[in-house]
Amino acid sequence: MEGRRLDLGLLDPLGLHAGYAGMAEAQAAGAIPVVLLARSGGHLSLGAAQGAAAELDAAACRRHGVLVLRRPLGGGTVWVDARQLNYFFLFPAGSGPARLAAAFSLVAPVVEAVHHVFGLPVAGTGGQDFWCRGRKIGGTGAATLGHTLVLGGSFLLDFAETAFTRCVAAPSPGFREWLGEALAGSLTSWAGEGVGGVAASAVAEAFWAALAAQGWRLQPSAPSAAEEAAMAEAREELDDLDWGEDARRRVPNGIKLKAGAFLTERHWDGGQWLRVWTDAGRFRRVAGSAFPAVLAEGLKGLAPEDGRFAALLDQTLGGEAPLWRERLLVTAVWAD
Repeated sequence: MEGRRLDLGLLDPLGLHAGYAGMAEAQAAGAIPVVLLARSGGHLSLGAAQGAAAELDAAACRRHGVLVLRRPLGGGTVWVDARQLNYFFLFPAGSGPARLAAAFSLVAPVVEAVHHVFGLPVAGTGGQDFWCRGRKIGGTGAATLGHTLVLGGSFLLDFAETAFTRCVAAPSPGFREWLGEALAGSLTSWAGEGVGGVAASAVAEAFWAALAAQGWRLQPSAPSAAEEAAMAEAREELDDLDWGEDARRRVPNGIKLKAGAFLTERHWDGGQWLRVWTDAGRFRRVAGSAFPAVLAEGLKGLAPEDGRFAALLDQTLGGEAPLWRERLLVTAVWAD
């Protein structure tokens, strides 16, 4: 595939998102694809359909000096900083795949190959993520901007888990504590897999080499004057986050950890509450105001359709079992 390649280097957070958004908006239908690399300073990036007040703790973001931006690409909330190398594939209409699934199928072998160069057994999973040894090591987000389908992701050289967990909206301190544990069990990074200290420049070199090896013929390029102007315009549009807008959480009552894994918590009158961590169709961990330790332990690893699930609730909770069975099932989230 013929195309252009640009490495925008280390940008400020607004510059990162304005870079690919402006480039995408500036492409005419039928233009050749563009592949971008860039890094940026630390910030929380909301997905295009997410509301800041619903997903994040505004006071915590202010207290810790965390910048929040809403990117024009889809997906959930992510932490971005200079320890990640971000890639963006721009496909103007008529130049390549027109749908996300086809774009991911085209891009995934390249991303996998880069990880393999550094000894990381990574594979594309679920049409949007990349997993390594059962944990997510990268995700993607996409959108059509102007005439251009954009697919973006990152090579997660390291991950600042604390910066993320302390700013996510949490209904209780226990939820935030579990979130840290759940992220550690669901996400990983190059450093977490024992591949630390790799320079972003070395990863970039492997990325361009992987593209070439898989038939991409990319010419080094730089933004044109029109593209620079589009980037500046995109920057102005991005710098306008409304914390007061009425929005629902992307995952009701909680957060997505990786494909098929969620952490949720609900509260009812009288101090009653329930917290549920699900993974691959099973309960990973459960706690609640009416759940003794023996019940919480017994639920671990069970699927809701397992006959032992209802029996365990009946045996432990007696007449309250139907109420808490219903609450447990409406609190748990199993898929997007």
